[in-house]
Amino acid sequence: MSHINFDFLTESFLFGSGIEDKFNMVSDSELERELNRYREYVISNMGEIRREVIYDSKKIAVTIESFSERPGEELLKQLALYVDVVIISDPLFELTEKKSNSTKAMAEYYGMESNNTIDRERLVAALKYMKKSTMLVVCNYVKYIPISYLHEAPQNVPITYDENNYGKSLPQSIMEFLKKNVQVHNTVRTKNGLYVELEKPLTKGTGLFISFPECGVRSGEIVQYQETELVAFDENTRRATLRFFTPDTISQDAFNIWLDQSVNKACFNLYNETFQEVYFASRLNALYLTQSTLKAQLLTKEMGEQSVDSRIANMALRLDVPVLEKSNIADIISIRNNYGESFANFRTELGEKLLHLSKIKDNEQLANDLQEVTYAINETYINQINRETRSLIRSLGIETTIATGSLITNSMMSGNNMLSIIAAAVATISGVKDTVKLFGDVRERPGYFLWKLNKENQQMKK
Repeated sequence: MSHINFDFLTESFLFGSGIEDKFNMVSDSELERELNRYREYVISNMGEIRREVIYDSKKIAVTIESFSERPGEELLKQLALYVDVVIISDPLFELTEKKSNSTKAMAEYYGMESNNTIDRERLVAALKYMKKSTMLVVCNYVKYIPISYLHEAPQNVPITYDENNYGKSLPQSIMEFLKKNVQVHNTVRTKNGLYVELEKPLTKGTGLFISFPECGVRSGEIVQYQETELVAFDENTRRATLRFFTPDTISQDAFNIWLDQSVNKACFNLYNETFQEVYFASRLNALYLTQSTLKAQLLTKEMGEQSVDSRIANMALRLDVPVLEKSNIADIISIRNNYGESFANFRTELGEKLLHLSKIKDNEQLANDLQEVTYAINETYINQINRETRSLIRSLGIETTIATGSLITNSMMSGNNMLSIIAAAVATISGVKDTVKLFGDVRERPGYFLWKLNKENQQMKK
């Protein structure tokens, strides 16, 4: 079991009956103190958390994108028979981040909650999610890691400038690729907060919502146009006081420049976010798992259209496996723990093969071995899984639906090239340098999984 997080929570009132009434009898100050205690406890035990996660290089461990919504029960059920460990960003730890005064001011400006009260809705949702997953933690399937620690906002917001409107912040081919997949909508402030005009075409305005629809559950970015004026300047200290404000009107030229800059920065943010997550996964001896085809394309596109590395990257292992949908998660875990011999063999074999592939230096040998591994696993282990799936449904009396899940695994090629790309992205993480060292060394060949579920299901009844 991932004891560290849960050892604290099982002794804390946070896992008590107060969850049901949103801690109605507990003051905000008490909740804040307990959250601070949890934060300090997790940070002080980072070394032990790392040891819990990094335990066997032959096991298939995946980290779920921390910038998207936390994985739902359906995804966890789909993966339970095919990966050994799922690493999830600790949703409770995310709520312990200290908000800077500038962050609070911007939230108030956008019409959002900016006072110091605890967001009890988010707190209860995070606690219920973790408590519901206790069974998955006990059987060492789910691990909670404070991934959000790497992405916490700086206390002092930097003021940046780029003479090219950040248009050259990425290689041209990457920037063009991402800009083809971006959507932009206007935002307006109302008495109830910020409203995104998803149903209307983009027009000139001072608020934008920028998103990448192909990234699925990843939320977009809210951008507000602002101008500055000098309020005061102290000649002795050389310190200036500036006022940021949004004007009532904006010219078309100013809007066009700001729009271009905002989209470029959003593309840059998505790029860095993705490679930072891959980097962090490699620190945990894990593979990065995404459900976004856009992100998977981005991870291979960096290598260049004509390179050997790109050709091999696109030869990644594709394994189509049966998935038991509409089943109770307890039944899935029971199969995983007690009956699923062929699933265990699949995980063991795939883990060993991925470890073998990650150590190959020669690209041509890697291409040959990829083909051999794909054939061997499909012919032997997936055929066994198909037979055992039907046998288990009959013998255990499970009423379920069989779908097909595609597990596309890629061990990123050209280790030195990819590591340099990842290192460049990681260099932008504020305060990451000391924190990330707690999670070990980077794999020579970081990699990722793309998981896709085929919705053409076949009904199987008990």
